Amino acid sequence: MEPKRMWEKLTESIFPSSIYCICCGNIIDESRPYALCNDCMEHFRWANEKTCIKCGKLLSENNMRDICHNCQENIHYFDRGFTCAQYGIYEKRVIFNLKYKKKTYLSKIIAEIMHDRMLLEEIKYDIVIPVPIHRKRLKKRGFNQAELIAKYFAKLQNKPFNNKCLVRVKQTDLSKKLNPEERRLNLVEAFKTSKYDEGDIEGRNVLVIDDIYTTGATADAISQILKNVGVKKVYFLSFVAGGDLIK
Repeated sequence: MEPKRMWEKLTESIFPSSIYCICCGNIIDESRPYALCNDCMEHFRWANEKTCIKCGKLLSENNMRDICHNCQENIHYFDRGFTCAQYGIYEKRVIFNLKYKKKTYLSKIIAEIMHDRMLLEEIKYDIVIPVPIHRKRLKKRGFNQAELIAKYFAKLQNKPFNNKCLVRVKQTDLSKKLNPEERRLNLVEAFKTSKYDEGDIEGRNVLVIDDIYTTGATADAISQILKNVGVKKVYFLSFVAGGDLIK
């Protein structure tokens, strides 16, 4: 058995996804949707209200338009973005458990949430690709959470999955403390496509998967690269997204 499969089985045996809430860890029964207890389910800010027509963020109550502040002031190169929930305390716990506590089985549940979210949309795309991470970060963490999510998501959507056509060639600084312009500059020449796999995406519509969407800098950098090699449309789907900031 592959080491990755062995690790998944081990973590599932220690933290069974059908027994404990994936957010707070309280005991639940198998009937709970997405393995979330009632309290966490209610506290999640699901993106089922008014969302930005460009990036998919939940819109602020003060925003009278159908587009978020960020998309009003910035040009984005992806065609449309979608998200499942707004990034907050409860949502952050799930991401933290996946990325830093190595509970990789959570990627399947997140993929289910994203799959159900996209059942509400009528976009047509041909292939699913994850946002790649640099090989040094991959070696340190042991996995790419976006790749795990995208792989399960593609199976649920019955779509081809390709984790080879897009490569992260620059190890960028962590973007948590960077402003939008610094994030954009941080990602200059960070990605490239594999010439051996460009034929799989040329002339097609692509859905890019990531765990978090904030300013759109990553989505834009990837979209520009993909469109430069002939991709028709680039859609971006995240599990969670930052809030709509109104000046």
